[in-house]
Parts: sequence; structure tokens; C-alpha cells
Amino acid sequence: MNTGLTCRKVIHTLLAAGLLMVVSPCAFSDAEDSPGWTPQHILPDEPWKEQQAELPAYPEKGNLLEVNISTGGLPYKLYIDTLSVRPGDDHVVHYTVVMISSSGVWNVSNEGLHCGEKKYRRYAYGLEGEWQRLEGSPWSPVSGLGVNQYRRIFYNDYMCNQTQPYQSARQIIERFRSSGFGYEE
Repeated sequence: MNTGLTCRKVIHTLLAAGLLMVVSPCAFSDAEDSPGWTPQHILPDEPWKEQQAELPAYPEKGNLLEVNISTGGLPYKLYIDTLSVRPGDDHVVHYTVVMISSSGVWNVSNEGLHCGEKKYRRYAYGLEGEWQRLEGSPWSPVSGLGVNQYRRIFYNDYMCNQTQPYQSARQIIERFRSSGFGYEE
């Protein structure tokens, strides 16, 4: 039995009757060639691969934007370095966060949020104005608890916008600014 010929007859009959609403899968098969769409035509998803990113310049006071997030009673303020925000094609938004204690001590961390997986990773921490790399640091789930709750808020409200997933650094910073954040001395 010639499948291609049979399918053509069915399609011509349906066309003539005005009943062909959806293209039949057999319309794409040709008895002389391949049997139609087969699994080898489907390309497998490539595994996710993180892009390598350079560390940004060490943060300076003039580039810090205060983020008004509760610190759970701890005596520090939270800032984001506006020049460090870099969304990547790999769905990771890189940024530097600075926590300044009431005594003026800086706790500096360069991090990334993986917007597709709701995970974060620390790439480096700051010590005396220099970056100290954290080679091979793991991806960890974003938590909404304690001192780390800023990551959940960054993820949900500013950096990993599900309605607009490909934001520029400028758009992310504008989201922070439009929330009334700003540097306070």
C-alpha cells in the first residue's frame, strides 16, 4: 500500500469537501523519502553553562544605592553597587552588595542570581578594598530568611522579573530607584 498516495487521496477528498481544518501529519510524509518526523530530528537541549564574568571594580561610596530591606534588627544598612549590575545571556544577574555596619565596617560580596533556577552564588568577597575570589563556590537556593533575605527580594522584585526576563542593567537599577532607594550618608 502506498501511504503517500493514500494520504494525498484523503487530503484531496477533504479539500474538495471543505473539511480540512488541520493539516494531517501524513501530508508531510513521502513514501519515497523518510517516514516523516522522527526523534532524530529533535535537537536535544544543551545543558546550561554559566558564562565566565570578570569581577567588577571594587565598589565606591558614590556608586552605592541604599536598599531599604529589613536587616532583622542587625545594625547595618544594605547597598547595591550600581556599576556592578550585569545581566548575562546565561540568565545570571551579577551584582555587588555592600553591608555597612553602624560602626562603618564594610562587608562586600560579589554575587550572581540565576534567574532560571532561583539560586545564587558568591564569586568574591571584599577585604581592605580588594577582591578575594571564591573559586568553585556552589550554587545555593535563594532563601528568604534572616540576613540573606535580600537575595529573595532582589530575585523576586528587581533582578529576575518574570514578566520581562531580559532586562538591562539600567532597567534593573531603575527598578531599585523607582522604589525610593538612594544613598544616604
